[in-house]
Amino acid sequence: MNFISKTGLTAMLAAYCLNSTAQVKELPDLKKDDIISDYRLAMDILKKQHPNPFKFIDSADFDRKVDSLIKLAEKQDNVFSVIQYSPIQLVRDVHTNLQFSADNNRDMISHLNFFPFPVVIEKGKILVNIKGAELPFGTEILSINKQSAKEIIESLSSVAYSDGFITTGTDRVFGNFQTTFSLRNNNAASYDLEYADPKSKTPKKITVASLKPGAGVHASNQAVMPVNVLARSYWIYGSYDDANQTGTLTVNSFNLQEAYAYKEFSAFFKEVNKRGYKNVIIDIRNNGGGNPAISALLFSFMAPKAFQNVYNYRTKNIDVFYAEHATTQGRKMSDEDIRNNKQFLYQRFDLDSATGFYVGNARLKEGQLENFPPDKDAFKGNIYVLAGGGTVSAATYFASLVQKNKRGLVIGKETGSGEHATTAAWFLTYQLPKTKSVLTVPMSELYFFNSQKDNGRGIMPDKEVPMDKFISYMQQSQDPEVSFTMELIKQSK
Repeated sequence: MNFISKTGLTAMLAAYCLNSTAQVKELPDLKKDDIISDYRLAMDILKKQHPNPFKFIDSADFDRKVDSLIKLAEKQDNVFSVIQYSPIQLVRDVHTNLQFSADNNRDMISHLNFFPFPVVIEKGKILVNIKGAELPFGTEILSINKQSAKEIIESLSSVAYSDGFITTGTDRVFGNFQTTFSLRNNNAASYDLEYADPKSKTPKKITVASLKPGAGVHASNQAVMPVNVLARSYWIYGSYDDANQTGTLTVNSFNLQEAYAYKEFSAFFKEVNKRGYKNVIIDIRNNGGGNPAISALLFSFMAPKAFQNVYNYRTKNIDVFYAEHATTQGRKMSDEDIRNNKQFLYQRFDLDSATGFYVGNARLKEGQLENFPPDKDAFKGNIYVLAGGGTVSAATYFASLVQKNKRGLVIGKETGSGEHATTAAWFLTYQLPKTKSVLTVPMSELYFFNSQKDNGRGIMPDKEVPMDKFISYMQQSQDPEVSFTMELIKQSK
């Protein structure tokens, strides 16, 4: 089993479909009754296999809402309408997701008339994120087809996989807005928009033609939200600003081998110290998590003294349920695979009779350094951490280490996974028989700092970018969080 922590970015493509006016009744390999059958099976699997399916919803309410969604799905007359009623999001878990097969994804997209603009979603506003289109870059869209921006964002956030009651998961899905929103009106020839005129700020209306699939995907690729694409192309990327005595370390994953991570972290902080910099920005806005030990390793390069690196795992079960549908490395799990899986967990988890959970024992935590010393090249200057809805799992843990140890400022938005706990570490995948969709289920919960409960919220930022500044930076093709942080650094001088 791989020690990884997925982000849920590959969530079921069509989970956001609402109010479809589809003329296509079925697709070659995707039929209404098959989708509904697989929904039922997926929820049965989650009730048995998920490590804590009723953390944020009681079992009776869970069953009632599943039944309600299935009944609504049964009343629909085409696949585009059915897929809006996916019940997977009821578990409120950033790591649980249901993904269409590649063929079904292709067939879905090939039948869409696309909403013409990629967008950015920020603090309840929808902003045009393409240059040279009928609406200027950065224009605020107030409504689409008489549905307000607020209603549209709420419909996205309700199924943008996040832990508990976090809504910033839209950070991870607005890049797919054209696809997800187009599924609501997949046969639409045009869209009626209300927008705020960039100069006068008065509401205006316009009707824009939809795009065929090829042009729609092309428009998506022309999105220009200003971020450092080069830095996001690598697991770890460092850059240096001599004029402002500031180094920026972009870390896009903690699913890294320790030797590689240490080499990259060490090289960056040695260079920063050599240049005598006063400030370091750590960008984890696009970090989907991984091994929390690597999060602690990074924090050791800025820790002023030894710090507590304490976390543990727990789960409702250590068995494999519905094994006939379980897969591994693209094939059906064998009896030996299942035995090995169960034996691995049996050796590392002990039943806590008081709670009914299996809790990680000393063998599971073997090698975990709980009193973590600072690195000998630790940086002593100012630390700024950029975080948001794309900051998940072990990345949230890193932000928590910074905040709890009062080592720097967290700037951005609430993280996409929980401050106290998330799901992580080991995953099972199931291929559902009717549609060949893949259900990913985490096998354990990860609790940070010996937390005993989870309030369903992420790390809250110390500072957020004001909306007027966000729009101004964006219209100037500047990364809003980076630019805002540089303002804070300059003010501190």
